Amino acid sequence: MPRLRRKTPHEPVHAIPSPTERGPAALPRVDRSGRVTLRSLALSLNGGRPRPREFDTELPAFEAELVAEPLAPFRERVASRVGHAELLVFRVGVELFATELRAVEEAVEGVDAQPIPDAPPSMLGIFALRDRTLPMYSLAHVLGVAAVGMGEMTLVMRPSGTRIAVAVDAVDDVFNAPLDTVRSVPTTDLDGMVLGVVWRGAELMTLLDADVVVDACLAAAPLDSL
Repeated sequence: MPRLRRKTPHEPVHAIPSPTERGPAALPRVDRSGRVTLRSLALSLNGGRPRPREFDTELPAFEAELVAEPLAPFRERVASRVGHAELLVFRVGVELFATELRAVEEAVEGVDAQPIPDAPPSMLGIFALRDRTLPMYSLAHVLGVAAVGMGEMTLVMRPSGTRIAVAVDAVDDVFNAPLDTVRSVPTTDLDGMVLGVVWRGAELMTLLDADVVVDACLAAAPLDSL
């Protein structure tokens, strides 16, 4: 008996012939394993003919523009001095720092880390963030900056595959910086953490590579040693 399909509530019901009623060519073909494949099923529903090419359409121009290419690593984009970057600005001690916003998952206020026996000086301990336990480090100690507070804010950083937390004194703002305004700095002892400096009005910010910051924290206290 023919099957029925209703397209919309306002259209009449039409009978759709079953594959057997459309002839042997309309029956789904099986592959060597004896299974009906999606291709064979599509061919059978189309009377054994390939899918008309007029149904293969290109993405509209406005949708094609939304398919963004993967971003190059932040260090490479800063070195090229091309484009813009969304920076998260924060304070450690009396100094102003910034890193790429997309490397920071969230900022948490008032976190109390649980100390770990025999932890290195740069590690404050661990704390529970929802369903995860994260190692927490003192960014002031990692950067060699004199601390003036107790690290009231915590940044959960995950620039690549590893998630850690670092304590900072305050989270300032988000700043859209043209990368051609970044200025190089003389060689420092921070093992590549500093990418340059950038002005925000009358304030000078030190630009940090979040990947190198995470690596420096993990080098002081590897996760598999906790």
